[in-house]
Amino acid sequence: MAQGLPLLNEVVLEDLPQFKGRDGNEIVLTLSSLQKLKVVNCPGLTSFIISAKIQLFDSSYNLSSLKFLSLMELTELRVIWNGSIQAVNFQNLTELNVGDCISLRYIFSPTIARNLPRLSLLRIFDCEELEQIIENDQTSSQHHLQPICFPSLAEVSVRDCENLKYLFPVTFSHGGILKLKTISLEKVSKLEKVFEGDEANVSKDEEKVIHLPQLTDLKLSELPNLMSFSPVSYHFVFPSLEDLKVEGCPNITTRFSVDSKQSVHAKTQASQSDDGTIVEESAAAQETTWPAGSDISWWVF
Repeated sequence: MAQGLPLLNEVVLEDLPQFKGRDGNEIVLTLSSLQKLKVVNCPGLTSFIISAKIQLFDSSYNLSSLKFLSLMELTELRVIWNGSIQAVNFQNLTELNVGDCISLRYIFSPTIARNLPRLSLLRIFDCEELEQIIENDQTSSQHHLQPICFPSLAEVSVRDCENLKYLFPVTFSHGGILKLKTISLEKVSKLEKVFEGDEANVSKDEEKVIHLPQLTDLKLSELPNLMSFSPVSYHFVFPSLEDLKVEGCPNITTRFSVDSKQSVHAKTQASQSDDGTIVEESAAAQETTWPAGSDISWWVF
């Protein structure tokens, strides 16, 4: 059928309770012009496979045109990409929305995550079993593999995903998300860190300074188990931040501050004293520091 629809660029599958796909548990799409795919309330789907297998027979069929992917209310969905994922081509995917997929454990496999150069918008909500954005890379010790990064990512938003413990590995911040403009995390009750890393191998005496040059909006809301923004000894700088909101994060140890140039800083240290008040400093390096665990609502006038 795909061969008879060479110009089809949008597919919407909605409210199909009996729809299971080929072989009872999969859908294979090989539409060469497909740009937008939306799947809503198809509870019979357990494995959603987007495959370019047909390239083995005809190289003109692939999914390199896909730009928008939305997966909603797929209650039995456990894996988005499965099977022979080495052949999958998502070079032009720019927007991914995943919501109400209550059985989903992770969003990306490491292989898929390494091949999303244009992904700009990532929104995830109401995925209660979600534990990781990117599945643990079992081959990370193989140094020939390229590092995982999202070079075009501008916005990431996660809401009501109660089992997620961190957003991204801290290695992402080492040049892998330089275009990131918005981070919004709300009601992620088990989240412990925004950026996670191996603190056992980090020297507490050596500060690692990380810049996110384009970040303009940072929202951390109702995260009762959030302990820190990053691993110990990391110092994040947001020179372009315009709106900072931290609320309902009583256990966070990271201190946020604003310097005389209106750059926002987020420092995570091994031990910090807390006098419970906002500190105003006249020195050029710091002008305002908020105590750890306090609610913050700050914006550029």
